[in-house]
Amino acid sequence: MLKLRILLLVLALTAATTAAAYAADPVLTILYAGNSYGYYDPCPTCGPQKLGGLARRATAIDQLRHNAPTAGKVLAVAGPWEFLPEVSSAPPEPDKLPAVAKAHERLAYDAMAVAPQEARVLSEHRSLPPKGAVLLGDAPVTRIVIVSGVAVGLVYFPMPKDVSAVVPDKLMDATARAAAELRAKTALVVGISPWGAIDEEVFINTRSGAVDVLLGSGGGSGFASRTSKDGRTLWTRAYIKGKTLNRLDLLAMPGKPGFVWKIGENFTAKVDPLDEHFPQDAAIEAVLK
Repeated sequence: MLKLRILLLVLALTAATTAAAYAADPVLTILYAGNSYGYYDPCPTCGPQKLGGLARRATAIDQLRHNAPTAGKVLAVAGPWEFLPEVSSAPPEPDKLPAVAKAHERLAYDAMAVAPQEARVLSEHRSLPPKGAVLLGDAPVTRIVIVSGVAVGLVYFPMPKDVSAVVPDKLMDATARAAAELRAKTALVVGISPWGAIDEEVFINTRSGAVDVLLGSGGGSGFASRTSKDGRTLWTRAYIKGKTLNRLDLLAMPGKPGFVWKIGENFTAKVDPLDEHFPQDAAIEAVLK
């Protein structure tokens, strides 16, 4: 009987701790979208809800930027492959690309990555990438942004010459070195990748802890969150065609010896379907008409 009481007490304390973790205010909330492939309106074949669209994305980001408990703590990141499928040279409506680029610019992301293939197609349709977007090249690019007093290091992964081939070790090594250079300057290192799921998984499991968070795009499935085998890297991947918005609420920052990501303890993850709960932003709608 005593053993049963002890077990019940332990379970109750565990449940209370987990509930408290989920209820805790985030230190930082990362919003991520990629793989939109040039789609900018709600999906016409997704049933009555017609998920997605940049106007709904704008509303979702704005709400989280200005409402508690995430107000002032949001890092909004877009791309790559927001304008173009990684395996095709044509978005669904090429002539709309200038308007789509302007709409993305109006969303005022904290970071945006554009693949060189996307930049070329934009140029062919008399459009530039959105202001502030980073054009991916053959070497990693780093930036530091400050969100709610937290220094966040961004590593834009380099673009391989052949996106359908295995990413070479030299690119993975260069990316890990670039991330290491940000360690002493930042509280969190976030990678932004166009590589696809297979190479991203190789990277996080062979370059242990190179990045704390990996935002993935390119070939492969989308998901809310996974971790590397050692738990040191938190990984999320964008769903396709802009129908959703990935959200990571970080309840603690890494840095202590032995830190690993544990869902419900130091982070929560979800994917928000951009449905009728997010009204269309009128300013973005006007740009896209």
